Parts: sequence; structure tokens; C-alpha cells
Amino acid sequence: MRWVTRARVHVDRVACPWLIKRFIDPEAEFRFVPWPGTELKPENGIPFDIPGVELGHHDNKCSFEVIMEEYGLDRDPALRGLAKIVHAADISADREMAPEATGLEAIARGAMYIVRDDYEALKREFFIYDALYVYCQLKLLEEGFKDELSKMNKEERFRFLKSKIKLPGV
Repeated sequence: MRWVTRARVHVDRVACPWLIKRFIDPEAEFRFVPWPGTELKPENGIPFDIPGVELGHHDNKCSFEVIMEEYGLDRDPALRGLAKIVHAADISADREMAPEATGLEAIARGAMYIVRDDYEALKREFFIYDALYVYCQLKLLEEGFKDELSKMNKEERFRFLKSKIKLPGV
């Protein structure tokens, strides 16, 4: 499928393609259009994170959260944790909701100025979202296995946690 969003990607417009490629459509193609000023047509693709579209900001939810709900991905607790970070990074009024958000926003902002185009931004920044997804899994695992982990040395703990991590992907 083809997907379309506004050009000059930032937090939500990198997080959404990551979510789509990793959990919805691994063959997804993305198109970036100047905004405002582009008339969206069905052949452009499924629009996301554009004002007024179904997969955009609604009810104080960023597009990432809306896409998660629309595609039934909100059952994954690690993705919900990542959604909280993306939301707080994307919606500055909610920045305090997740301490990681300030760093994510800073990385996204700086990345805009060192990439050639939006395609390079996605390619380079997907690693960050992969790492944040694993980080969210680790937080859950560390809480869920607190007693067991407390009895392990560093190497055992690392191997144990690594064996429980699910890398993102369809």
C-alpha cells in the first residue's frame, strides 16, 4: 500500500511510518507532500498525520495513537509505552508525560537538518524507534521479573532479558 503525509517529517511523521512498516504493512511505500497546498487524491495513498484526515490527530491523540487503535495494535503494552513517549514528544503541552520525550523531540528536530530528504530521515530514524520499542519492553520485563532478576548477575540478567525481547516486525 501507499501512504501519504506532510513533508519535512518530525516525531509523529517518523513514528507512524515506523509503526506501519513494522506492524501493519512491511511493503508500505510513503509519499511526502507539501502542506498546506496539496490536494489529496486517492491515488496519493492512505493519508496520515495531515489535518482533517481519519488517521490524524483526534481527541488529544497523536496520529501514532490513532493508527494503533485503528489497526488493533493498542493491545501491545510495549507499543502503548512507546505511544506515550511519541505523544509527549509530539504534543509539547504534554511533554512532561514521559521523560524520554524531550530527548526524542531533540533528536527528531536535529535530524531534520542533517538528512537530504524525508526518505533518508525514515531510514536513519527507524533505528531509534526500534530501540525505544525494545526499551519499553525492557521496562515491562524488569518490572514483571523483578524477583528473578534480582538473583542474577549482570551477564545472566542480560541474556535472560535478551531472550524475552521481541524485535519489531510483522
